[in-house]
Amino acid sequence: MFPCSSILELTSDEIYSFSSCDPDYLELLKYYSSLFDYSAMNQLVYEGVFSYEYLFWWGINEEWEAYGRINPAIPMRWLAISKRALQWDYMPSNFHPWALAILESFDLPRYQAAYHLPLDEFTAIEQDLPVVLKGVRNYPKEKLAAPMDEDNWGLVD
Repeated sequence: MFPCSSILELTSDEIYSFSSCDPDYLELLKYYSSLFDYSAMNQLVYEGVFSYEYLFWWGINEEWEAYGRINPAIPMRWLAISKRALQWDYMPSNFHPWALAILESFDLPRYQAAYHLPLDEFTAIEQDLPVVLKGVRNYPKEKLAAPMDEDNWGLVD
């Protein structure tokens, strides 16, 4: 899905071996809320100016390298965007296997031991991970959306 990376790379033990990780799960949730949930954006979706499909791609595209290149925040980023996908009931067919693999490989106790997340970050991830993982696992195959654009990361906005 992303150039120069693979699911194996993004699910590797390397996730747990960085010297530090800035806790940003709660910030990601706030970012997606501010980006997607304000009334003007909802009005634009209602009017057909934007679609959820475009907004979903755009949300990832804004920082595609943070989702598609090995870094310590990979599990938090994929958890946050997968939570949004489930909220919208929009799961692109090429996104689903990546989200599933990354979330299934997310060892939260090991992650906490490596990065010592603040309690509020850890608690939010601990609460969301099983719910989001179950939702992604059980997402009906017949409801998977068309694949999202894989060729224009960072190029077309």
